[in-house]
Amino acid sequence: MKLYYAPASSYSQRVLISLYEKEIDFTAIEVNLFEAQARSQYLQINPFGKIPTLITDEGEVLHEACIIIEYLDRCSKGSQKRLIPKDPKLALEVRMLERIIDIYVNAGREALFKDSQLPPEERAKKPVIKAQRLLETACTLLNEKLVDRIWLAGEEFSLADCAAAPTLAYLRMVYNYKHFSNLTAYVGRLESRLSVSKVFHSGREQMIQMLSTLPYPLELVALEELTLPC
Repeated sequence: MKLYYAPASSYSQRVLISLYEKEIDFTAIEVNLFEAQARSQYLQINPFGKIPTLITDEGEVLHEACIIIEYLDRCSKGSQKRLIPKDPKLALEVRMLERIIDIYVNAGREALFKDSQLPPEERAKKPVIKAQRLLETACTLLNEKLVDRIWLAGEEFSLADCAAAPTLAYLRMVYNYKHFSNLTAYVGRLESRLSVSKVFHSGREQMIQMLSTLPYPLELVALEELTLPC
């Protein structure tokens, strides 16, 4: 199978983490959507122009990270490691947590990022305030879930954790979640996991370069650099 991806893309990173967790052989094809010819060629594969895209061994084209991960979980029948549990009730919780991360945490991150690129006098308007409120509500929920859990859904690493790892790493550029102690400890466990550290390492240089070219440059923030808000 072939994975079209970008190293710094958080959605690409979700899929890469799942591939390494499942120990699935694949061909990685890096896509530069900022280059006109490469983008034009990629649009023939994915008309939405979004990454990642997976082409299966049967030639089926799959879009959307969560769908790709679900496919990988189903197709690797020999693997004992499940990213979506067989238990229907637990599977629903995993999917719910993935949606919370995507709709509220990641969307909040994107809103705060866009706000950071506005002139200072135009920042912190009503739309971003609402997005941050929903982000903080989601972080509170995740923090409560992690009171007695190793991973988001319990004892086993799952789809929800694949989504959380890059989202929470990039969130630190625009939002300090140190006051959520359970969430912060969880991120430490995430970033110590082999699959996650491997993916982060491969995408680091591309992200640093992209951040340096912004109108208002940002930097990646290591977990240990976070401090409790005053």
